Amino acid sequence: MTTFDALRDARYTGEARCWPCTAVNVVVVAAVVLALALVDRVALAAAVAVVGALAVWLRGYVVPFTPRFAPRLVAAVPGGERLFDHGNAPGRDRETADDAPAGTAGDANLAPRDVDAEATLGALVDAGVVVPAGEDLQLDDAFREAWTVRIRDRRDDPVEAVASDVADALADATVSVEDEDVGRGPYVVVSRGDGPSLGDAWLTRPVAVAELAAVEALADHDLDRATRVAAAGPLRLFLDECPACGGDVVETTTVECCGGTAGAGASPDHVLACSDCDSRLFTLPDPE
Repeated sequence: MTTFDALRDARYTGEARCWPCTAVNVVVVAAVVLALALVDRVALAAAVAVVGALAVWLRGYVVPFTPRFAPRLVAAVPGGERLFDHGNAPGRDRETADDAPAGTAGDANLAPRDVDAEATLGALVDAGVVVPAGEDLQLDDAFREAWTVRIRDRRDDPVEAVASDVADALADATVSVEDEDVGRGPYVVVSRGDGPSLGDAWLTRPVAVAELAAVEALADHDLDRATRVAAAGPLRLFLDECPACGGDVVETTTVECCGGTAGAGASPDHVLACSDCDSRLFTLPDPE
């Protein structure tokens, strides 16, 4: 492996490169070089040009945190998501509103749809699972550790085993596996009717693993089964480790630009997703 290979970031270069973002970074470098040249700092301008060009070539960008802020900038520009759609690059999920299975919209979870969210949150606070942190809430450290251990224990489980254990945890639903050749399948499908319907919940394997592990970890607290199941979905808001690969969970958008997780055909959502494998783990409320 050469030095260049060691420095190259495959997430933002090669087939995964976002060319509009690259162009923006090149313009920034050029502007700095021009400004230095105008004040007769030619040697420094040349150095900035070389270092900047190498950084963009090897890393995909030179402006710090481009992968974090670029999706939000794109989402704010009317039609910008189409400009920044750079195809089905490796590691990019391509599920959109048009090709997602019925039941995945709205961040599907294990719980029935008529759950009392306020009562569930109150139960978690009373049980010490969620604790106040100033004006916010955070997970109790002991619960986070127990939940993470269970997630790691299930990380390599086949989806069929996950579905079987989900069925045991729910008791009031039919659970199956659908290996859909679209989006982020295979899916763990939870049905609470007499047969397949639009009300079925289609959970990606990482989401199913996270929620099943949460239900199991909550069993150590004085919470009934219904509350544990109802709490599993909202608890994904506190994920910091990807159930699929162990990567970091970060906030991003579904615009496919330097870290987004979906294509240009859908309206961008603000989500929690894995920075390594792009697994989408939680859909955040629209920012006001």
